[in-house]
Amino acid sequence: MALSWRRLMGAWALASVGLVLHGCAQPARIPIEVLKGPVNTGNAGQLAALACRNEDKIVHIDIQLNWPYDKLEEEQTSFERLVFWDDENEYLFPKGTFFFLHGEYVVRGYFIARSGGVHQGIQSNAFEKVDDAAVLLNPYVVEQPLKPGKC
Repeated sequence: MALSWRRLMGAWALASVGLVLHGCAQPARIPIEVLKGPVNTGNAGQLAALACRNEDKIVHIDIQLNWPYDKLEEEQTSFERLVFWDDENEYLFPKGTFFFLHGEYVVRGYFIARSGGVHQGIQSNAFEKVDDAAVLLNPYVVEQPLKPGKC
């Protein structure tokens, strides 16, 4: 049985497309670690570990901050950051990413975790705001639950 020229070219086109697609790498997934829930002095190590493990990477934070008022400050300078600290770490969140609700600060959004270095024995952890839409609309983003343990 003779193949027609049209069928032969169609088969060749399908085979070459299949080879090209097979040779292409799949897009890489972008894992984003998520921290949700209350944060207090007893479990603040989770936030420190999140920042350490994900330095210069995007993280998703949705926390209610139950923190002693003598170790918490909403800056009145032009930065207007939320700053809180304990004996080992300090945490900085930019204006527009937190609000005060029922006696606690709530911090929500996507951030890039940055290390500010160690100052007088305290590790500085800053979180830069990332556009939520850019993360939520990216089909390669995969949110992962908080990993146990330290950095």
